[in-house]
Amino acid sequence: MSIPQAIARRAALPELATGQTTAFRLLDGAGDGWPGVEIDTYDRHWVVQTREVPFPEVLRRTLPEGCLSVWWKRLDQQDKQAPQCVLGEPPAGPFTVQELGLNYEIDLTAGYSQGLFLDQRPQRARMMERIVPGQRVLNLFAYTCAFSVAAASRGAITTSVDLSRPYLEWGKRNFALNDLAPDAHFFCRGDSFEWLRRFAKKGRTWDGIVVDPPSFSRNADGKVFRVEHDFPELVALCLAVLAPGGWLLSSTNHRGLTPARFRGLVEAGASLSQRPVTQLQPGNMPPDFTDEPYLKTLWLESLPRSSC
Repeated sequence: MSIPQAIARRAALPELATGQTTAFRLLDGAGDGWPGVEIDTYDRHWVVQTREVPFPEVLRRTLPEGCLSVWWKRLDQQDKQAPQCVLGEPPAGPFTVQELGLNYEIDLTAGYSQGLFLDQRPQRARMMERIVPGQRVLNLFAYTCAFSVAAASRGAITTSVDLSRPYLEWGKRNFALNDLAPDAHFFCRGDSFEWLRRFAKKGRTWDGIVVDPPSFSRNADGKVFRVEHDFPELVALCLAVLAPGGWLLSSTNHRGLTPARFRGLVEAGASLSQRPVTQLQPGNMPPDFTDEPYLKTLWLESLPRSSC
């Protein structure tokens, strides 16, 4: 499949045809006949990601129609460098894209990640459908707070937790881009495990919780988090602060975990918590992601205590 054919394939997708989403995957590796090559567009700025294959030379010579700039990000480097502009005119600085009609700040030079995880679009859409104004939503490992913005846009009161103050400040800018007052919401800098324990001691609860941690991380005290080892404890801590009838979205992009193994980790956490829960329909990846379905998502709903 050629790159123009891959673009036409996306243009035919109903959820992308509305113009309310300007950041999505244009080409997805073997799913589009280009093993090891992925292209994400951020409002016509293309980030070409390669994994153990050369950069497509066709994208070094001439800007594709409608494309403003082409960037290269190497997925096979240990140091996870920011993308480099190889063609076209780079944006003067951070710029805004849309997803599901909401605005998000993108910065192609800020680091390895550009500010919005495009593969979580279906989960944000599903969450927005569930929100009732006034509900409380907790977003752990919040990064730039995209889930929080999506929840707040439907009237939720959100709490965003992340180790990075700059990312939380980025999240506040995302709120402002959507005419949502950051001061009406809560931003907590620090380790999600520590905050969950603190919340439980204070008796705080939420109607919805999003937990989408990195596969591996290290907190300020040097404590290491690994999804395959620590996810059950994380789920148990989340369920301890989930209100009866509330929902928990658990997710990981760890490619080494099978869906069955991930489900086992979530179920182990539910067992540790001794909270009655039911599993809802698992999440899915966006239709523009046609290659390996690496993202695992599982929704739980806590049962009212009276049903115990």
